[in-house]
Amino acid sequence: MLIYKVFRAGERAVLVADGATAGAPVDLADGFIHFSTADQLAGTLAKHFAGEDGLTLLAVEADTLGPDLKWEPSRGGALFPHLYRPLRLQDVAWTAPLPLVDGHPLLPEEIAGHVDPDRAQFDAFKTRDRDRPIEMLNLIRLRARAAYPAGHALADAELTGADAYARYGAETAPILARLGGSILWRGDFEGVLIGPERERWDRMFIARYPSTHAFLEMVTDPAYREAVIHRQAAVRTSRLIRTAPAAPGAAFG
Repeated sequence: MLIYKVFRAGERAVLVADGATAGAPVDLADGFIHFSTADQLAGTLAKHFAGEDGLTLLAVEADTLGPDLKWEPSRGGALFPHLYRPLRLQDVAWTAPLPLVDGHPLLPEEIAGHVDPDRAQFDAFKTRDRDRPIEMLNLIRLRARAAYPAGHALADAELTGADAYARYGAETAPILARLGGSILWRGDFEGVLIGPERERWDRMFIARYPSTHAFLEMVTDPAYREAVIHRQAAVRTSRLIRTAPAAPGAAFG
């Protein structure tokens, strides 16, 4: 899983000097480098970097840091990743600026995510032809750990995102079948040939519905509305793209 470190402009200059750094001033004082998970990052920014511009986010693959990375209680008793050695350039998977928008740092999509449609998108979806079949391309990136809302029966179950998404699939399968829907295609992600290098998807499939009416009936079904909580807990970011069935052919375009 990826973990994240926020650097101020001057501190980032320290990072690139000599290929390593002992960390920002707070890290030097504490004797370890503070990291946050994706789910912890918004709280870290609000507590320690509120209203600051010129921030840079570093992403690091936790599994590559070895035994020097320790998970220890911090804010609110939650376990935070702490690195007990210098952070080196080769440790950094990618970096991204955190521009200030309306006084708040704008997180990259890998963290902020697209999980549910916004109102404008859903309203536009409903205005299109409802009487013909539609095929929905689904691209899903899962959380390392499912994020159920507080008070949910599974909030403390420590399920992975994959576990939660499997529950979503199992509970919605009878609804999909009852409405005449099906999965036309699914595939396993292997790599990006054209596009952002750090983009990846954990689930890719095309779902077919006999009509928009069937899709809308599914998402408003009470049993589906209960099951979709698993999807919301599982998904880090996603794409759901409506397409119209078209004839296959032997040429591109």
